[in-house]
Amino acid sequence: MLHPSRWTLAVRLVVLTLAALILCTSVGGWILRDQLRSAVLRGFENGLRDQSQRLQAEVSTAGVLALRSARMEQGDFGRIFSGWYWVLGSGTESIRSRSLWDTTLDIATVRPAWGDSALFAQRGPQEEPLLGLKVPVVVDGQPLDLYVFGPAREVHQEWHDIDRTLLLTQLGLVLVLGLLCALAVRLGLQPVRQLRAQLTRVQRGTLQRLGQHYGPDLDPLAEAMDKVLQGHAKAVERARNQAADLSHALKKPLAVLSLETQQASVPGYQLHQHVEAMAQTIDRHLARLGSGLGSPLGATGQPVDVLAIMDRLLQVMRQIHADRGLNWVFVPPPDASVSWLGEASDLEEMVGNLLDNAGKWARRRVDIVMALQAGQLSVQIDDDGPGLAKEHLEVVAQRGRRFDERPNGHGLGLAIVADLTELYGGQFSLAQSPLGGLRCSLKLPG
Repeated sequence: MLHPSRWTLAVRLVVLTLAALILCTSVGGWILRDQLRSAVLRGFENGLRDQSQRLQAEVSTAGVLALRSARMEQGDFGRIFSGWYWVLGSGTESIRSRSLWDTTLDIATVRPAWGDSALFAQRGPQEEPLLGLKVPVVVDGQPLDLYVFGPAREVHQEWHDIDRTLLLTQLGLVLVLGLLCALAVRLGLQPVRQLRAQLTRVQRGTLQRLGQHYGPDLDPLAEAMDKVLQGHAKAVERARNQAADLSHALKKPLAVLSLETQQASVPGYQLHQHVEAMAQTIDRHLARLGSGLGSPLGATGQPVDVLAIMDRLLQVMRQIHADRGLNWVFVPPPDASVSWLGEASDLEEMVGNLLDNAGKWARRRVDIVMALQAGQLSVQIDDDGPGLAKEHLEVVAQRGRRFDERPNGHGLGLAIVADLTELYGGQFSLAQSPLGGLRCSLKLPG
């Protein structure tokens, strides 16, 4: 038998419902059983009370003479061992009905029958169970106690019938309600089975998205799963693109090395330059692969100090492009502390590529404006370089283009920025700058 922790959701719901049904029907049946037993006992008590009132009237009217009257022995009281007996006694002396014949009942041993009932329990001359009632009477001015007994076998039989009926009723209710519960669970979990079937199709590759048609309870779950699937798909696509970029980046140096090694003598410094270039390319791609994949799935969730990153990047850019004498103008947001939730390496990759591209083409000036509005980080970079023609603005950041198909000088960096921005759910756009060159606008949720 499977451990409860291995049970399916449907089995757990059915088992818990059946347990609740059994508990409720048992408690309710027990209360009903108690009430029905009390009703049967009250009915028997009323019968005994009617008999005792008739006998009491005879004794109170005729006195001692009534004890010898045939009216005191009418019906069951006159039939030997009928189960109906009366005893009139005071202390150790007692007078009994004819039905007892030559036996007697020990009045001193009577005990309460059940609950708050006025009945007494006793054993008859043949050890049959009896139920009796005590009634005070006055015989010739003397107070006595009149005990009237009747057979308890009928009461016990009715109790047995009640117990059997209640048990069968409970079993029937549990069975019917259990079947209805199983049917309700099956119908209620239909959306879950549908979601599972769709996930199987996604796993097999025949479906891309789960969609939202599972009901208000499961639609948010399906939406969250779709976001996870989309994040994984983008991560895989990014890895493929980086592999393709690395392949393209290494083809040219490898081709040059192949040609140069076929010559009789190749200067060592040239080989060293090509090898060093390839090593730097590989290191750069490996560093990008080790980043947070540009998505919430890979992010650490720790806030990143944006201004500190900008300071480091501007220092690097001033050193790299120092021979050009560029004026780097940075306009920070009014808030002294600006944080962004994401990977610091991804932010450095995006902003660093944009700054490096602007530094390559700017003539004298590069303007950087940063803002944080409604939880969105925006970075706008303008340069006063030659810029790009309108027909090239959309082509330059496309991933599917070869390096030699892009406008001259605008290579892999902008495509990397576009990929990372898409993975973070942000926006990246290129436009003509008021300074005359290129404007790069980056917006990231954060």
